[in-house]
Amino acid sequence: MKKFACLLYSVICLAVCAVPGVMLFGKGEDTSTAEKRQLAEMPSFKDENNNWNKNWSSEFQSYVADHFGFRQQLVNIDSHLKADLLHISAEEQVIIGKDGWLFYTPTVNDYLGKPTVSEMGIKNIRHNLEMMQEFSELHNSQFLVAIVPNKNSVYGEYMPENYQKLNQTNNYTNLMQELENSTVPAVDLLSAFNKEELLYHKQDTHWNNTGALLGYRAIMDKTGKEYQDFSDAEYHIERNWEGDLQNMLFPESEVLDDNAIYDISFDYLYQGHYHDTDDININTISPNGTGSVLMFRDSFGAAIIPYFSQNFQMARYSRARPNPLSNLETTQFDLTILEIVERNIAWLQKEAPLHSALKAETIPETENSGTAEMFTDRNGTYLQFYGTVELPENLTSAPEYIFTLKDTTGKISGYRAYNCYESDKLNTEEISDNGWSLYISSAELTENETYQAELNVILPEGNFSCALGEFVFEQE
Repeated sequence: MKKFACLLYSVICLAVCAVPGVMLFGKGEDTSTAEKRQLAEMPSFKDENNNWNKNWSSEFQSYVADHFGFRQQLVNIDSHLKADLLHISAEEQVIIGKDGWLFYTPTVNDYLGKPTVSEMGIKNIRHNLEMMQEFSELHNSQFLVAIVPNKNSVYGEYMPENYQKLNQTNNYTNLMQELENSTVPAVDLLSAFNKEELLYHKQDTHWNNTGALLGYRAIMDKTGKEYQDFSDAEYHIERNWEGDLQNMLFPESEVLDDNAIYDISFDYLYQGHYHDTDDININTISPNGTGSVLMFRDSFGAAIIPYFSQNFQMARYSRARPNPLSNLETTQFDLTILEIVERNIAWLQKEAPLHSALKAETIPETENSGTAEMFTDRNGTYLQFYGTVELPENLTSAPEYIFTLKDTTGKISGYRAYNCYESDKLNTEEISDNGWSLYISSAELTENETYQAELNVILPEGNFSCALGEFVFEQE
């Protein structure tokens, strides 16, 4: 009996000691997609310089926190307890609304009426969109921008009562008002929507097929082109949609959301490799379509791909960053669409689209009295120049930037830069209003040539220039 008790005690001790291992190497699924972030990876004992990794301990703790066994089940239990008993969200990225509605936390500032883009930032975005339009039209392509409203901009009545609007202006309203005085055709999807039918998924960040169809019609109406509107298409509801917010909040949930399934016989075909609508590049052809379209899109673009693909003989969709407007330099498209969700409006001031910079028709004479910084980077066959400049205070309009390169023969080439603050490359979280950025094709530069770079700043208050230093072009 004593031997059995000792054996039982030993087994229990071994089992207790094994718990951490089971928790670490047990059932630990990859939840990076559901949580909209990349989970921590197993750290290396050596750093990039082959020295001892001083951060190994903290990095290993992060790895264990993300990958321990049964993590999903425990997170799911915790989320249900908080949601069901306290009606609060255990996931900081998810807001629990009324009547089963879930909302995405990064949309809160837009909903409350707290603009995150400054007045000058909005003017910079207008300037950037006008330049994209100019480049598109230079390549015989009609350009327009479509900003998809956040879900709570359409269904704010389902937000929790403690989220009280401060005012009715935000990035969306400010930009739409600014574009009223611009040449850029902008689709006001918020005004185009009516809520006679459900337009967004209750448990997801995105619009459903009905909302996407209304968005497609509003965009095509703005083009002035004839198109298939699918107005006679009937639909039925199936509960088969896995909501991204539902999965973030309840990782083990099997609850599905309603989805509108339209009775439309699509006969367009995918060209090249196609996996799913998350692909960076998607190409389609339609035997019964007409014309061609190039669309830069985000995740909201996935639901409208079928409608555009059926309508156009050739369609190309890109999620690449930065937006490769360079597609127009190699392929003719009748229409170019920039689709972006409301919460990402600031991105339009964050990174310049990828294409050969527009040439400056004239280079004004200016005094070299300014201060700016310049960085360079490569993107395929393009060389990027970007940086920041010290601007006068209280500007009333967006600056016009002309970037010049002077070679050893004295020849000066001028290019127009976007008003973009490349925050990712500048390693800053905030997007400032004093950034500039452009791409120049390497074919326009001479190998081993030494150039003097300069930035000319054109303002109603007065022009000035900034010496940026010497630059030697070398082929990779």
